[in-house]
Amino acid sequence: MTLGIAAAVLLALAWMIGVLGMVRLINNYRAHPERYPDAQGLSRWMGLTLGAGGMSFALCALAWGVGGIGEEAVGIWSGVTAASLVLAALGGLARYRRMPDVRSGEEKRR
Repeated sequence: MTLGIAAAVLLALAWMIGVLGMVRLINNYRAHPERYPDAQGLSRWMGLTLGAGGMSFALCALAWGVGGIGEEAVGIWSGVTAASLVLAALGGLARYRRMPDVRSGEEKRR
């Protein structure tokens, strides 16, 4: 039951962020939108990440529901999915974040 709810929430967020473009749902973007000039790319990345996580949880719930896997496997599957979601989300934030140009600051001082 809980895996099904997690899957539904992640898939709903994936739809809202990735398809509808509600990038303001991403906390880091909402706090500092100027750091993420490619909002569409960030939105697409997070949508795919959340969608993949939601599908993984849904598949795990389905496999457990039909008796294909045991409770121990559900725990391992959920842990791997959660860790992958965290890494992919942080990777997306790092990929689409605009880094300040250090050289331009040095040139201004000269």
